Parts: sequence; structure tokens; C-alpha cells
Amino acid sequence: MTAPTVDEDLRQARRALDDGDFATSARLYARALGRPPTGPDTEDADILQARADYALALNGLARYTRAEVQLQHALEGQKCLLGPDHPATLTTMARLADNLGEQRRCAPAYELARSAVTHALRAFGADHAVALTARLSLGRALALTRPYEAEPVVRAALRDLDRVLGPGHRDSWSARHLLAVVLRTAGRLAEAETVTRDVIAVRQRHQGAEHPDTLRAQADLAMVLSTAGRAGQARALMQTVVDVSVGTLGAEHPYTSRFRAELEAVAG
Repeated sequence: MTAPTVDEDLRQARRALDDGDFATSARLYARALGRPPTGPDTEDADILQARADYALALNGLARYTRAEVQLQHALEGQKCLLGPDHPATLTTMARLADNLGEQRRCAPAYELARSAVTHALRAFGADHAVALTARLSLGRALALTRPYEAEPVVRAALRDLDRVLGPGHRDSWSARHLLAVVLRTAGRLAEAETVTRDVIAVRQRHQGAEHPDTLRAQADLAMVLSTAGRAGQARALMQTVVDVSVGTLGAEHPYTSRFRAELEAVAG
């Protein structure tokens, strides 16, 4: 049997990432990319992009520090090879901001996202895809500590994503999902429920009922219901999410652990 090529591993890794199979994606990226990165100027643009995508798979497995290493290397390499204002460079910068936010390093996440937005607006204008991505990352950074400030940023990004890329684009789903979270945090529960249900419907249609992002949206709806005092509905929905996650992702998957913790919270 012929051994898989690096290119084939990278194609399969990207496919697994899109399907939400983060473990398979991370394994294939690790095999294709080989040894840990060395200097920032030792790899070509495709490999640097693969490292940035590898980080998304690692983020999906809650391996945030390992993902940060890949993103930092990709970002430095892209700055050297492509320039600081290249779309790939700015996209990686926005992804690194998201990664830092997942680690609750709120101040550096905000500064990095704001820098990505500034560079993207100056180089390409507000409607360019990379500017929209950066604006969404800024919204995520704000959502961590300042949800009331995040809301207008996220709404504006969502409006422009729908207009420029269309409501069927992945970034539009992400923006709508983020808006739902921001609304819940701000206590706007009726609108949060409506938006979250819309997100669930879109993700089920495009990604499937068992995709991690769909389960995440259903868990967010359970939290909205719990906050609104509808404890029975919240517990039933959260239990369903846990059961599906155990069956599809596995009992030890980071998403499953997170869902179990949230089930305990709504059950309490």
C-alpha cells in the first residue's frame, strides 16, 4: 500500500476539520507537518497556512497552548514571507486573538484583535473578507469582559457579513452565534432565545445535528432557558446534548466535559 503523501494528509485534515472531527484533523496535521516549527522563515506559505489550520483543530480539542505555538509561528512566518498586511497574516492574527480569548487572556486578545481590525481596514476596507473576520474576532474579545460594548460591534459585523458574504457563509453563522451569547450575557433573554434557535436551525441544516458547533448552540440555548427560569426545559435539552456528545465525540472529549459541567449548572 502506498504511504499517504503530505498533500493528501493536509487535504484530509482540512476535511476532518470542516466536519468537526478535531481529533482526526489534529492527528493528520501533526503527521503532515512533522517536527515542531523552527525559524519563522523556514516554511512556505502553504505550510504556514496548514499550521494555522492545525491550530483550529487543537482549539477544538481545548489544547490552547499547543494551538498558540502553531499560530505564533504561522503569524511570524507570514509576516516575513507575505508581509504584515497580507490577508493570510491578518487572518492568523485574528485567530490568535480568538485563541488568547479562549485562554481568558482578555487584554492581549483585545489588543491583537483591535490591531488586526486596524490593519485590515487600512489595507482593504470594511467589507473585505479579512476585515470582517477581524471585526468578528474583536467582537469575541469584547464579549469576554464588556458584552454591552460587544453587542454593537457584533451586530455590525453580522450585518456586513450577511450583506457581503451571504447568510450561508460560515462566518455569518459564527457571528449570529456570538450575538446570541452576547445577548444572553447582557440579559436580553427573549432575543437571545430567538437568535440561538436560528443558529441551531442553520447549523443543523449545513453541518448536521451531531456536529460540535450544533451541539454548542443547543447547549447555549439550554443556558438561555435556565437563565430565564425554565429549568425543566433547560435540563432536558442539556441532557440530550450530553448524550449525543458522548455518543458521537466520546466521553472524554473536551466538548463533552464542558457540556457535563453545564448540565450540572442547570440541574443545580
